[in-house]
Amino acid sequence: MCEFCEKHGEGKKWYLNAKNYSHDLLSDLNRKHFVEHFYKEAIGTGLEKLIKCERIFEKKKRIPANLVRQFVDSSKETHYGQVLPIEDVRAIFEMCSSVSRIACGCRWAAGKKEVRCCFGITLDPARWYEKCDTDYFGKPELSQYEAMTGDQAMEAVAALDRQGLIHSVWTFMTPFIGSICNCDLEGCLAMRHTHGLNMPTMFRAEYVAGIDPAACNGCGGCERLCPVKAVDRVSAGECSVDLAKCYGCGVCRTACVKGAIKLKDRSSEPLAAQSW
Repeated sequence: MCEFCEKHGEGKKWYLNAKNYSHDLLSDLNRKHFVEHFYKEAIGTGLEKLIKCERIFEKKKRIPANLVRQFVDSSKETHYGQVLPIEDVRAIFEMCSSVSRIACGCRWAAGKKEVRCCFGITLDPARWYEKCDTDYFGKPELSQYEAMTGDQAMEAVAALDRQGLIHSVWTFMTPFIGSICNCDLEGCLAMRHTHGLNMPTMFRAEYVAGIDPAACNGCGGCERLCPVKAVDRVSAGECSVDLAKCYGCGVCRTACVKGAIKLKDRSSEPLAAQSW
C-alpha cells in the first residue's frame, strides 16, 4: 500500500477511511487559509513553479535532487493526491454528504478555458469549495458551483472515464481530502510534475491493469485510450500492460469490448509493487 495508507489509513486505503473526511476541515486556521486561497496560491503559483521546472528540465534533462525533495515534501503536507479507478470514486461519493462539480483550476491555468471536470466533496454540511477565492478565474460566473447527487456525479465521471481521463483524489492539508479530479497529461499540473518531471504530486493507484491473453483480440483500443501509454500491442491478436508504466487508473477497460482487462492489487505484482 502507498505511504498515505500506512500513515493515515491504518492499513486501509487512506481515501476510504472515514477519519480522513473530517467535519472540522475548516476549524484549523492553516487549512482554512489554504482552502480560501486555493486557486490563487496552490494553482496560480503552482503553474509558475511548474514552468520554471520544465525550463530547467529542458536545459539540464534533470531536476536537482534537493529541489525535487523540497517540492515533494511540501506537496505531501498540503495538496497531494492519488490515482484511483472509477469503482473507488463511487465508494467515495457514497460516503459524501455533498458533491459539487467545479471548474478545474489546472485546465484554466493551462489554457484559460473553463472545464468542469472536478468535484468538491465533503461529509459535512460546511462546504470547503464555497470558501475558495475564485477570482483567479477572472470572471464572476466561473465561481458558481453545480451541486449534484452522488449518482449524477457518477454519471459525469463515467463520461470522463470513457474519454480516457485519469481520476484522482486530493488532500487539502493532508490527510483531509476535499476533491475528486479528472484530467489528462496535458491539462493536469500534477500529472505534468509527476509523469513529466519525476516530481511526484500524486501516488499511482493501489492497482495495476492486467490483460487476459485468452480473451484479448488485440484490437488496440486500450492502447489508444491509455493516458500514460502503458499498453502495447505485442502482436496482431494480443495486447499487454507495461507494469512499470501503469498508473492503475483503469480507464483502459472502457475501450475493451471483450472485457479482457481487470485490475489487480499493485502489491501482488513485483514489477509494480514499489512503483508509486
